Amino acid sequence: MKLTCLLTLLGVMAAAVGLTACGGEPRRAAVRELSVPSVPEPSDTAQVTDPARARYVEELDKICSRYNPQRAHALAEAERAPDSSAAAEAYASDISLAETQLSDIEAVSPPAADRSVIASNVIVRLRERLVLRRALRRALVSSDATTAQNERAQLDALTISLQAFARGYGFKVCGAK
Repeated sequence: MKLTCLLTLLGVMAAAVGLTACGGEPRRAAVRELSVPSVPEPSDTAQVTDPARARYVEELDKICSRYNPQRAHALAEAERAPDSSAAAEAYASDISLAETQLSDIEAVSPPAADRSVIASNVIVRLRERLVLRRALRRALVSSDATTAQNERAQLDALTISLQAFARGYGFKVCGAK
């Protein structure tokens, strides 16, 4: 009885594998259009009462105010791009701006009590986002839609996490998308 069930299961699995292989060609599949999912922004921002934190939040929000509009424009260009090459070019612009923005953010010292928290929840996550953006750009350059979609999904998940921390810490502009 067990042998019959096992043989039936193996037969079903072989048929499923056979069906997924039908009609496939050895060459690369056509590149699909990438859809860009939206990430909802957290609605509330924490009230900051500590003066050192308030100064830090204000300084970083100024930096984000300077770069976020330019980066949003670059990302909008990527979303409107007629092909993956043009999207990759727009992402290159965003990456360059993000690198400069991160450098400016790192130049501002966080409150002593929050250094570790800022390092792990802001700086490390911003660096991880840069790594993902570079990988996404490489995928766009090579017209690898599957990898681009996977990198974008990871980037979106990291963005949600970063936004949640930023809003909870008290950022207004830096906590925006």
